[in-house]
Amino acid sequence: MQLPEDAYPAPSDVVAYMKRHAHEWKWSTFRQYQASLVCRYQIEYERNGDRIFEATADEIRALPYSNCKPEREPGQTSSRKRKGIPKRDYDVLVANLANPKQGGDYAKRTALWLMAALSTGLRPCEWQKAELSEDESALVVQNAKATNGRATGVSRTVPVRTDDLPVIRAHLDALRELRAKGMTFNQIHNRCGEALNRACKAIWGKDSSKRYALYSARHQFAANTKAVASPEEVAALLGHSSTRTARRHYAPRRSAWLQFKQNAKPEVSNDPTPKPN
Repeated sequence: MQLPEDAYPAPSDVVAYMKRHAHEWKWSTFRQYQASLVCRYQIEYERNGDRIFEATADEIRALPYSNCKPEREPGQTSSRKRKGIPKRDYDVLVANLANPKQGGDYAKRTALWLMAALSTGLRPCEWQKAELSEDESALVVQNAKATNGRATGVSRTVPVRTDDLPVIRAHLDALRELRAKGMTFNQIHNRCGEALNRACKAIWGKDSSKRYALYSARHQFAANTKAVASPEEVAALLGHSSTRTARRHYAPRRSAWLQFKQNAKPEVSNDPTPKPN
C-alpha cells in the first residue's frame, strides 16, 4: 500500500517510538503526545479512508502509561513553561502577525486563528469540522476526544459572543478558502504553526518561555473561563467529561486576564483526584 508523502514517518515507526520513549516522559507528557497523534491519524483516516490510519490511532490510544516517569520527578523544560498567553504578549503577537510588513499570508491567517481560538477554546484540530449554527450564536464542534468517556459526547456547542463573531467567521472562511485550493487541514495547521513560531522568534529572540503555540490560545481560554464560570461549565466548554482535566492540565485560574478576574466568581475548591494507575 502506497502511503502519501506527508504520512512520513511510517505509522508503525511512530507507534514504536512512543513505546520506546515512554519511560523518558511523565504520564502528563505522554498523554499529550498520545492525544496529538491520535488526533492526527484520525484526521488522516477521515481525509482518505485508509484504515491503516484508523488502526494506528486505535493502537496509539491503547498504549499503556505504566512505564512513564512518576509525576513527582522533575519535568522537562516544556512541562515547566507557563501555560496560556499573558495579555501583553498576546497583543504584541497578534499585532506582529497581522502586520502585512512583518509576515506573509499565513501570518495574517495565524492571527485570525489565535483570536478565534481565544474566544472559543477549540483544540486546533477541532476547527476542521467546526461550523456556526444557523443563527450564528454558537459554534457546533465535533469533539476531538469523544472516546472512552473522555468528552461530553460526539459534539458540543460553544456560545459565540456578538463581538467575537466577525473573527470566527473570518477564520472559518480562511480555512475553507485554502481547502478549496487543494490544501489539507493538516497542511494549513502546519503552515500557521510555523508562522507563529517565526513570529515568536522575531519578537522575543531566544527566550524559550515565549514559544507560544496555537494550542496556547485554548489554555488561555481555559484560564479566563475558570475566573468567571464553574468547573462544570469550564469542562463543558472545553469538551471534557470531567472537571479534573481542566484543573490539572490547563492554565490555572490565576493566569486569567485582568478583565476576567474583575468579574470573577468565588473559587470552588475540589478535592484532588489521583492520577490513574
